Amino acid sequence: MKEVSGQPMWLRILQIAIGSAAIILSITVIAVPKLAPLTAMVIFAIVLFTVGAERVASGIATEYLSRKSRLINIGIGAVVLFFAIITIAFPSNSIKFLVLIVGLALLFNGIIRIIDGIRKTFPHASQRMFRIATGGICIVLAGFVLTNQQFGIFVVVVVMVVALVIQGAEIIYAGIKGERSRIIGKR
Repeated sequence: MKEVSGQPMWLRILQIAIGSAAIILSITVIAVPKLAPLTAMVIFAIVLFTVGAERVASGIATEYLSRKSRLINIGIGAVVLFFAIITIAFPSNSIKFLVLIVGLALLFNGIIRIIDGIRKTFPHASQRMFRIATGGICIVLAGFVLTNQQFGIFVVVVVMVVALVIQGAEIIYAGIKGERSRIIGKR
């Protein structure tokens, strides 16, 4: 059964269910602070798994896209599924890896902002100071993330919750509207 939007009804229902699961599980991680970080990571891996499955299903079921675009959607979904499976299999290592990535990203971002603030000319001195201060804050946060594992885990969990809630809402919206724009690629 096809909808006017071109999306099969089963795919729209799948999108709404997966988006809802992503939001509910993500909020659960924040709402129940006694969850151990490993449990939180497994929940996130389950959410990633469902999101990857949605991407593969969208790639398979979306007939109006070019073959290349469909393969890109399937490929992205497969990569997400792969990372979800690795995270489920090795949640402890996944947490450490994500903390390291977030810490290094903050560090490099801070360094770049400070260099940019020093080298670049700005119309107002306050812009220069704001850029340098932002860089300094990023470096301090990076120091906390890289040296205090609990703080690093907290930052990673917050970032993941926000990202997955936003993505879940977008998937629900796509399922309700049957939007073609949800699918990556060209016709």
